[in-house]
Amino acid sequence: MDVSLSRTANDLPEGTAVVVPYFSGDRPDVLLGLSRTQHDQLQALLDADARVGRMYETTFLPGTNGESSALVLGAGSRDEVSPLLTARLAATASRYLTGLGFHSLAFVARPPADGDASIAATVEGAIGGAYNTGLLKTRDRTLRSLERVVIVAPNPASGAETAIRRGQIVGEARTAARDLVNLPPNEITPAGLADRARDLAQQCGLEADVLDENALRQQGFGAILGVAQGSMQPPRVIVLRYGDRNAATRIGFVGKGITFDSGGLSLKTAEGMMTMKADMSGAAAVIGGMLAIARLAPEGIAAAGYIAATENMTGGGAMRPGDVLTAYSGETIEVLNTDAEGRLVLADVLAYAVKQGATHLLDLATLTGAARVALGGVAALATGKPSEWVTQVVAAADAGLDRAWPMPLYPEYRKQMDSEIADIKNTSGDRGGGALTAAAFLGDFRGDVPWAHLDIAGLAFSDRPVPYSARGATGFGVGAVVATALSLAGE
Repeated sequence: MDVSLSRTANDLPEGTAVVVPYFSGDRPDVLLGLSRTQHDQLQALLDADARVGRMYETTFLPGTNGESSALVLGAGSRDEVSPLLTARLAATASRYLTGLGFHSLAFVARPPADGDASIAATVEGAIGGAYNTGLLKTRDRTLRSLERVVIVAPNPASGAETAIRRGQIVGEARTAARDLVNLPPNEITPAGLADRARDLAQQCGLEADVLDENALRQQGFGAILGVAQGSMQPPRVIVLRYGDRNAATRIGFVGKGITFDSGGLSLKTAEGMMTMKADMSGAAAVIGGMLAIARLAPEGIAAAGYIAATENMTGGGAMRPGDVLTAYSGETIEVLNTDAEGRLVLADVLAYAVKQGATHLLDLATLTGAARVALGGVAALATGKPSEWVTQVVAAADAGLDRAWPMPLYPEYRKQMDSEIADIKNTSGDRGGGALTAAAFLGDFRGDVPWAHLDIAGLAFSDRPVPYSARGATGFGVGAVVATALSLAGE
């Protein structure tokens, strides 16, 4: 896709639609990118309909006499402007216009949404809005295609070109992550996910290693193997590497890759299983994030993605409530609920990342419904140790357009995970603080390495379409991974 910067909305490529943000209180006659006729049309609409200009409201003004068509997009109050909102506005416009068949879009960057961060967000949002969900449709398919994005900024900052490139790279990485989640679980099996990750890594110059079930057994990944034993699909651990392994700073990104979650013998409801192909969204975020890191090439750090990929099924060999597993770290785990399987597989790969030399850890997982209850699917739940590292990750996630909110990890949460028969149990049995007791469980396997945990349940998959996104995978977490790596690299 061609992405470029222009100081003027004149002489745009033929067939380009211009997207003009409209802030409350704007006068139509001063809006850059509209013809005189379109100014008059907009004023008439404003006089007749107060809805024009409301947040995410789309007002399409066709071009005449060779002029470009325009979309006036309600942007709310200037006081509400942020890069995240800018990305959502750009996605709304892109989703609307590519649905009409436009392939070339020009976005007018207006103050205060014309800084480098907002320009990157505009590009990223434009790519996201054009996303196609009908990946396997053979008929009745609305094909969205975005071939060109022009950012119109009369007075661009010196870093605008760099911002455009970053927005494109992260936007395309989110698309790759969304594809992995949206594809069906009979295609994205653990082995299928490993194959796709290896192919994507090769395209970006990442080093990729895959541990199969024999290697996992030989090396003692007992928690992953315990979850996998109810499935006919063998598990995999996928490792993607960027940079010099001897770098002083080595960040390990750990992703939960449950390619389908039935709940095991602690069976989910039929309705609860309908979107459980998305239980590998943390893994998809890590894969997408690593692809973007490879293309952005930050200096002075090494980054590795560690993905535990397995199904959680109900076959004759399935683990039972009451079973005790021996994790990669050697710690024993009493399984009280087989539907608390994500923390089991993360335990093994967190310990493995520590042994591989990670100096910092960030895990991403659709881990608990409790996180969604706590934050309403508006932000990821962030916690970990020490608090300074969690604070840095939260700031990076916000900068990466993946909003997160820090929560405490008090000793009482870990105390609730004590087992009478083993070192730790996989659930407290108490609904209160469920997202934090799950995080406290994970903390046992990070050693002394600074570790942050993002529970992305409620954000990785949308049950219904919204103006800026189709139903399905959102790619949430990719931006957090990339921004965390750049933060550690001082960028």
